[in-house]
Amino acid sequence: MKRSELEHYLASYLRVDLYDDASLNGLQVEGREEVRRAAFAVSACSETFERAAEGGADALVVHHGLLWKGDGVRPVAGLLRRRLGLLFKAELNLLAYHLPLDAHPEVGNNAVAARELGLREIAPFCDYKGSAIGVRGFLPNPEPWDAFLARLEGYYGHRALAIPPPRGEVETVGIVSGGAAREAEQAVAEGLDAYVTGEPSEPVTYLCREEGLGFAALGHYATERVGIRALAAHLERELGLEAFFIEVENEA
Repeated sequence: MKRSELEHYLASYLRVDLYDDASLNGLQVEGREEVRRAAFAVSACSETFERAAEGGADALVVHHGLLWKGDGVRPVAGLLRRRLGLLFKAELNLLAYHLPLDAHPEVGNNAVAARELGLREIAPFCDYKGSAIGVRGFLPNPEPWDAFLARLEGYYGHRALAIPPPRGEVETVGIVSGGAAREAEQAVAEGLDAYVTGEPSEPVTYLCREEGLGFAALGHYATERVGIRALAAHLERELGLEAFFIEVENEA
């Protein structure tokens, strides 16, 4: 397919225009016009670019791109020059989707995790600049906190920084991937039993203890590889695009 066809499909499917995002979502670096094989990864970095090129990709789709609205005009030097050089040398298209890939109801980081963790009655949760970027739902039955936490660690493949709820079990859960610790306040406001995110935050630990909210931070990277993998599978299934995922280990 043409690069422009892939870009337009993703803009429509991921509803890019809905979000007030810091990311420059969409095509960030132009490569070759024809796309037959695409790589998918969580973040734009030199290792990802090199492995995408080695794998014969014509395009690389990531959650965390190279270009952000707050960057302003800056010299193309140092790390940025090296990274762009790798993309230009391989004629590799770079496309990035940040909040749209957190929030999407089918392939989003949070919706996919909620379904695969067995939550029911999944609904939008966590307002960010007028858009719901997370989900909330119910476990079929109240579950002991230790058992639920073990399932979270097994699912994400990452050890949690956790604060148990005072009653020792959970039924209602909110999920917002990545660096969303402070959004625990919204989980408290909605009366949820537990809140799952990627990164911890020092003041949020006190909030959760004092408000009686179960909290689990499973790693920024680990909680955000869910959606990009689901998107790769969707494009392979729906568009016939050959896709592969690049795992770049990151404990953060």
